[in-house]
Amino acid sequence: MILLVAGIILILIDPIKRLNRKRISGDALKTIESKIEATEESVPQITYVVPARGNEVEGESYDFVGETEEEEEEDYYDDEYVVLNSIGILEISSINIRYPVWDEATTVALRYGLGHYVDSVMPGERGNATILGHNYRDGSMFHYLGSVDIGDEVIFTDLYGNETVFYVTDSLIVDADDLLDYALGEITKARQLTLVTCTYEYGMKGWRRVVICRPYGEEEPEETVETTVETTLETILETTAETTGETSGETVETTVETTAETTAETTTETTTETTVETTAETAAPVDENSGNGSDGGAGSDTDAGAGT
Repeated sequence: MILLVAGIILILIDPIKRLNRKRISGDALKTIESKIEATEESVPQITYVVPARGNEVEGESYDFVGETEEEEEEDYYDDEYVVLNSIGILEISSINIRYPVWDEATTVALRYGLGHYVDSVMPGERGNATILGHNYRDGSMFHYLGSVDIGDEVIFTDLYGNETVFYVTDSLIVDADDLLDYALGEITKARQLTLVTCTYEYGMKGWRRVVICRPYGEEEPEETVETTVETTLETILETTAETTGETSGETVETTVETTAETTAETTTETTTETTVETTAETAAPVDENSGNGSDGGAGSDTDAGAGT
């Protein structure tokens, strides 16, 4: 009987944890929705308190990006509760998703909603905004993320109640080691939303489902040639100044001397050649096309001056 009771308890542990996570996440969503509707603050802040321990997710130790689990334990597990800060709500109606988004993608935050990767921009800003979520086998969170179609609508609502509408442009599976190539905020200058979860399609661990979304018509901004040239010149000048340092005076002096010598030599050669040519032309009989010869001579003088 003792073994039977122990077995029943073990079987019920995961379902109970799952129900607790779903209940807390649902309550948090209702709280955030009500506060968004009622907010009149210039800088709204919506928080929700959750247990620091308990309701663990199987496999959560390899599911997040950035900090290690040991680093998180130093921040969270000394206290009984954790205060989570919401940044908004994510909704994908095609796969029945509507969850709170927290301002961090830590193990505790991901138990009760979706997490914003801290090294990415905020959704709707220029750059890449990354949101992570668990792949719960009961069908919740990002379990059906792989079922979205190109063109599906993804809506992010911020704490002011403003909606940014994205559309799915790509869905792919990547190695977990390559995830930062898709998660960092600096990978694009266009407004982009990247959704990430683990996937079991290529095995139990090591792969991630990545769904990329953009507002309708959003493209990479093109930098003008003028901006590029100005930036390049500024970089060259800064690099030259740093490299020259204390020897800048000597460099300028050497440059002036070299320029003076070159100018003198060039001027002497040009003057000699011009004198010889002029003497020869004067001695020769005048031709009807002598005007074209003068134009040619002027061109030579101009070229020499430009070279000098």
